[in-house]
Amino acid sequence: MNMQKHTDLPITINEAINILAYNDFFYHTGPKLKNDLVRPHPKDQETVTSLANSHYAWTEKQAKLAVIILKRYLTRFQKHGLDIKELLEKPKYEHPFRVIDWEKSIEKFVDEENESQIEIKFPYNKKIINLIRCLKNNKGMPERYMVYNPEDKHWTCKQTEVTTYYLTLIAIRYDFKFVDKSLFEDYLEVKKEKLTYKNPSVSLENNKLKFKNVSEPFEEYWRENINNKSLLQQVDSLKEFLFTTHNIKVEAETPVANKIAHSSERKIWINKEKYNREQVIQGINELNAWPIIFPVSGEIISSTEDTHELWNWVQAFKKIGIDEWGELSFGFDIKQPIRVSNIDDMDQSHDFLVPRISDDVFEIMFELHQMSKQFKYIDKKTKVLFVKNKLPRSYLKSNIKAKLGLWTIDGVRMGGETIHRTLEYLPRTLNYSSSPRRNTLDFETLF
Repeated sequence: MNMQKHTDLPITINEAINILAYNDFFYHTGPKLKNDLVRPHPKDQETVTSLANSHYAWTEKQAKLAVIILKRYLTRFQKHGLDIKELLEKPKYEHPFRVIDWEKSIEKFVDEENESQIEIKFPYNKKIINLIRCLKNNKGMPERYMVYNPEDKHWTCKQTEVTTYYLTLIAIRYDFKFVDKSLFEDYLEVKKEKLTYKNPSVSLENNKLKFKNVSEPFEEYWRENINNKSLLQQVDSLKEFLFTTHNIKVEAETPVANKIAHSSERKIWINKEKYNREQVIQGINELNAWPIIFPVSGEIISSTEDTHELWNWVQAFKKIGIDEWGELSFGFDIKQPIRVSNIDDMDQSHDFLVPRISDDVFEIMFELHQMSKQFKYIDKKTKVLFVKNKLPRSYLKSNIKAKLGLWTIDGVRMGGETIHRTLEYLPRTLNYSSSPRRNTLDFETLF
């Protein structure tokens, strides 16, 4: 079919969006065939319709989004004789941009990847910040779902039913201005569903876990990935999906595995005065929570105490059958110790000079140095990854996901910010220390 070139091209982005939104009335010669319509993709349909039906002037963000969408359909417009390329290169709009200058505002928008987002902006308020962090940390949201922009002083969060509901509640409670009514309408829909929602639950029946009110994708995932594990390991996995383990009791071979599995918390403090290293490792082994990330002190080798601490853990792993060849891996290098007889003879060009220590301690230092050089490889056999300030590239490239983090020095968090953030999102993190003081206070389950 030969299409005529139209002389009455849309002169504004708004007009072009209207054509895309209401393409049933798209004008061209000849019969209107279904395949000839400039029909938006379903992912774009809601956004295009929302822009076309807006009762207010667009914000600059909405205007940019409209141009991005129209560029996707440029060839379709051209096919129908509407070449809007020049308009897209030099956009014109029907009205000046609407500027949102409220101190406290909340807005729903669609980003360049066609993902629905919520932006919440407010002056510094500790209560509101704590509420947002509570939502971020306690609702099982993946990392990067909620991001703070320090430059523009606003939070951006991926829109889900959970974020729509709780962020709107925060906005209502603290008198935020809604940029448009669409977010509040979404909130009302979620609220309506919430009234009929039944909390997922789990119970132990005939030595099997029985779930109620769970989704089909969850049932499928559990069946394919977890149902083949031991019953104790299944119970331990419940915390990853925020299920409570109250009233569920199954037998365990080791006391530490029993405590970890029956805890609904992901962060657990273990009293080193009650349980020795071997018991902790045996508990981890019974739960098959390998591989683990094991942060160590930055003072290894320069501190005799820290040197002994790491060495004792290495020996404890070996006692229960974890062979350092292939199963232990070091994500950092330990400097080679060099013996000197007189401190005045120390040559700072050497790796690490250790005067006045016993032969036994020197041998341990040298052995750890050798292990850190040799045990670098990470694969499916790896059970323990020792790290210091950051994760090694070999771990990041391996696509292996750690199942547990283990802090081991009283009241001290080792490692850099990357290590802390990584352990924060692991299925479970243990703090093995004498008392839950200082930075261990956020480890809720104590035994």
